[in-house]
Amino acid sequence: RWLGPTVPDIAREKLAVVRPDATLVLGDVSAEVEALAVETGAEIVRPIELDVPLRGYQRTNFLLAVTAAQMQLQGAEPVPAAVDGDTPGGLGASHPAEVAARIEVPGRLQRIGEDPLTILDGAHNPSGMAALAAALEDVIGARPLVAVVSVLDDKDAAGMLRALLGKCAAVVFTASRNPRALPPATLASLAGQLGGPPAELVNDPAAALERARELAGPEGAVLATGSIYLVADLLGEPGRRRVSAL
Repeated sequence: RWLGPTVPDIAREKLAVVRPDATLVLGDVSAEVEALAVETGAEIVRPIELDVPLRGYQRTNFLLAVTAAQMQLQGAEPVPAAVDGDTPGGLGASHPAEVAARIEVPGRLQRIGEDPLTILDGAHNPSGMAALAAALEDVIGARPLVAVVSVLDDKDAAGMLRALLGKCAAVVFTASRNPRALPPATLASLAGQLGGPPAELVNDPAAALERARELAGPEGAVLATGSIYLVADLLGEPGRRRVSAL
């Protein structure tokens, strides 16, 4: 709404703060965004590779952050792609791995149950959902997946479902308590148009999660996603009202 209608437009706005003498840690971006980054005149640095116990987009984001911290500590000197031990004046390999082992980001690939494996993730746009879908193989393996989905009415629900449905054996559509949540029937209609898997409608988020766990069975996996508000509903105390519905 504010930064622009396309990813390059948004990138152009964000990159406007980068000075020519800066160091820019750049992850996996499109060729157009990379060209915009090069135009800033900053030194482009790629994320280092470390063996850390994180999966999917969390691993990508963590390595970007570690690289930025390493560059700051070493005065923007390039960091070796593989580090066997602690590097004087730097982070080395052991400390980031220890930190990564303790990381749990609420609402991001967050495990809240076993048998079936039950995960919450607040992905709420097509790119976020695509990153989540790409991480699922690492996170759930070969388990059949049942998704619980709620989406707000200002989001690209079709784009999100297009990224997710191919990974699912079944879907339970629900509505978060946010007043802007799309009706479950609307989501089911979109999923049907996209050739999605069998779907059920359960209005209450907690009941929807329980139904998904029943459908998945002990050997399956359940993923609740599509809205941060859905995650908040499932993590919060029953009946507790939130301060904001923005």
